[in-house]
Amino acid sequence: MDAQKINSYKEELEAERAKLLDMVKGDEKGDDYGNDTEDNSEEQDETENLSNELAVAHTYRDRIADIDSALAKILVGDYGKCEFCQGQISERELDLVPETRLCENCKQKE
Repeated sequence: MDAQKINSYKEELEAERAKLLDMVKGDEKGDDYGNDTEDNSEEQDETENLSNELAVAHTYRDRIADIDSALAKILVGDYGKCEFCQGQISERELDLVPETRLCENCKQKE
């Protein structure tokens, strides 16, 4: 894979990472619903909503970790190499998910 293509993936990964970090900050902050305790169902709804937002933020953090791993691989020259079989990941696969860790064959085995 040529340096220009790798740089393109790097820029895409960095932009996606920044976007996800912003989304995590918003989800982890939560909404301020006030402290109206007269209605327990309202409190339950608020708690459920916060729980859902934290679960989404956790998913974003997992994806950020995958992106960080891909960016680290770019720095050391291992980007695009399957973590399982050490073969090359196709550009088609990287175009779809630039932070992917496995080639298509190894994903099917997983």
